[in-house]
Amino acid sequence: MRPDLKTRLLIASVFVLPIASPAQTTTSTPFQQASVPALRPVRAFVVDDRLSVLRREPNMKSPVVHRLRIGRPVYIVGSSKAITGEPKFYRVAVTRRTRGWIHNAAVAIPGRAGEDKRLLKLAESASDGFDRISLGLLFGERFRSSPLAPNALLVVAGEAERFAPILSQRAAKRAATVDPKTPNASSRDYYLNDVALDRFSKLGIAFDFDQAAGQYIYDGAAYRVIIKRFPASEAAKIARERLDLVQRRLAGRE
Repeated sequence: MRPDLKTRLLIASVFVLPIASPAQTTTSTPFQQASVPALRPVRAFVVDDRLSVLRREPNMKSPVVHRLRIGRPVYIVGSSKAITGEPKFYRVAVTRRTRGWIHNAAVAIPGRAGEDKRLLKLAESASDGFDRISLGLLFGERFRSSPLAPNALLVVAGEAERFAPILSQRAAKRAATVDPKTPNASSRDYYLNDVALDRFSKLGIAFDFDQAAGQYIYDGAAYRVIIKRFPASEAAKIARERLDLVQRRLAGRE
């Protein structure tokens, strides 16, 4: 006997009901529950290497992939859900093949309100002088339109000047072993090629050498940028005074 219409519809509905896939039926872990749909990629930069650990999951105890250096560009492609008592994480793409989760405070996003103030504060308060230079340069490059940019460049120049006598002492020990009669190379040549300057040179920080005093002198490049880009700023007044002192020292008048 043929089934009636109501029975046929009931039988048909059984065969068209969706069947959950294994991925859909698997219970989510706390890590998976913390993630949210991907965002449109946003470019950001690492600004705090104390927090810049790239992790496999958005959790402080998740395995570490590696730590990212200051200034490293990343693309934010996702974000973790807000969980009481837990920090927010960004899912970031570091390279085409490398992705992971990073603490939100480890990066800064150019153009986002308040990020310039936060970055300047990090540059001014960093315990390591080289980090202060790196953050100041990052600010000058990536937050060029910020009214705080000249202040960040003053941080760069101030740290370079502070390092000059320290580097001079280190280089002097190595220069003491050089035979003054070495042909085709002066003591100034050895000082300006000293290994201690390599790290700074990679950042674009250059020093000159005061032969009479046996001291490095920061060449004042950041001061010149301030004067050129922000001539009416309070920082420009400071930059002109310090640059004049640099030039006087190089001329042997100080």
